[in-house]
Amino acid sequence: MDEHNSTVDRRKLDASTEATVTYAELQDKAVRCALWLQKEGINHNDVVTLCTSNHLNSIVPCISASYINAIINPWNENMDLKTALHVLELTTPKIIFCSEKAIDVILDATKEKNYNAKIVVFGKHASAVSFSDILKNFNNEEVENFRYVELNDIQKTAVIMHSSGTTGMPKGVASSNFSIIILGQDENLRRENSTSLWFSSLYWLTGIMMNFSSIVNGSKVILYPEFDEQMTCRLIEKFKVTTVFFSTSMLNRFLKAGFANNYSLSSWKILIVGGALIKPKVQEEMRRVLPHVTMLQGYGMTELSGVVTIQLPHHKNGSCGTVTKNVQLKIVDPESGKVLGPNQSGEIWLKSPMIMNGYYKNPEATKNTIDEEGWLHSGDIGYVDEDGELFIIDRIKELIKYRGYQISPGEIEGVLITHPAVLETVVLGVPHLLDDEHPLAYVTKKPNAEVSEQELIDFIAKNMTDQYKLRAGVIFLDQFPYTGSGKISKKDLKELTKSLKHIEF
Repeated sequence: MDEHNSTVDRRKLDASTEATVTYAELQDKAVRCALWLQKEGINHNDVVTLCTSNHLNSIVPCISASYINAIINPWNENMDLKTALHVLELTTPKIIFCSEKAIDVILDATKEKNYNAKIVVFGKHASAVSFSDILKNFNNEEVENFRYVELNDIQKTAVIMHSSGTTGMPKGVASSNFSIIILGQDENLRRENSTSLWFSSLYWLTGIMMNFSSIVNGSKVILYPEFDEQMTCRLIEKFKVTTVFFSTSMLNRFLKAGFANNYSLSSWKILIVGGALIKPKVQEEMRRVLPHVTMLQGYGMTELSGVVTIQLPHHKNGSCGTVTKNVQLKIVDPESGKVLGPNQSGEIWLKSPMIMNGYYKNPEATKNTIDEEGWLHSGDIGYVDEDGELFIIDRIKELIKYRGYQISPGEIEGVLITHPAVLETVVLGVPHLLDDEHPLAYVTKKPNAEVSEQELIDFIAKNMTDQYKLRAGVIFLDQFPYTGSGKISKKDLKELTKSLKHIEF
């Protein structure tokens, strides 16, 4: 590979294997895959699921589905059987493209539900069709004669993403074709002759954004299976990477590891960060270590199909910046509904043309999130200062963020309560320097029951996937604080948590 070629290098490279694919080759694969989907009877209302990490072919089914107006539905490659059963029943995909890592859980889910979906595997498996084989079914003439299916309604659902609920399993977020088109044309990613690196799979909205923007811009893309602090520096140096996307926890871990000083990272121009709030001292450290890199922190939601405010270099440390184009934001008193002025804290309400079509097959949840005037109630508490910059203070919603994952406390509580010694439990997220937040469990025991902290930590580790582990531990209480209406007072528990010496707020 000639890294000094003056022509635009429009291709993707898998850094772990050095294999490459050009955009022309990607287009050929997408057409062949679209032809196969049509042969399988997939039409504009059918759901096609993708469950894999990043690799050279992972984006292909997404493009193919868009060519025939089918709906793409990314799943988490690391999900457990319980989650697989839930998302399978929710979205009922006709075709499931998956990795070798995910296929056994998917096969178990389809068998338990007695559900007949065709499964395509990136690799080989006795119970699935090989992705490489479906590309061989069509000759060059058929590829050349393929025509995409006309889209008659740009607001039609194109993608069903997943967003965790506060008390249960993931909800389906239905995003329109319009939203995905706009997402792929983010002006902050428009860079000529750029080389991009990210680690978000297509399960994350940022994975969709980075993939589609790279196609729109004809960027060179460097793929690597998982985030590693030192390898990231090596990749930036070797491939002259210009644009990087990190989750907040990746940035924290990157700075903590301290490898940046050992590599030549002069090509790196833009860092986009999202997923959770960045502490001001982390921003200061980033600007000290890499003063030549412009850092853009975004605040957004899957339900809003992207970033709604962005922090530019001249904005204050700790802010989420100002609203992006075509976005409206207001701060509302959650009790009275009154719109608040500068520096007054309330719930953040947002309105945007890119707002979701709704929660898939869940009109009640949609109604509870988007009001009759089209305002989305974010569940986040914050304020806008006199310069129009947004600051987040807290969340009404109790979702815990761990390395980009949204963890429902209710799911952990639901498992903990099945332990014979547990009477009541509340799970909260507590700040962590590298991982955003760690789950902490408060527990009261049943009379005369005996159980240790480690037993409950191991109980969750055994019965739930890795991100749900009680990394902040378990605290036993004689009794919970209660509100006047008899509910456990999470506000009081949060105050108690802030007093713990081993937790940094």
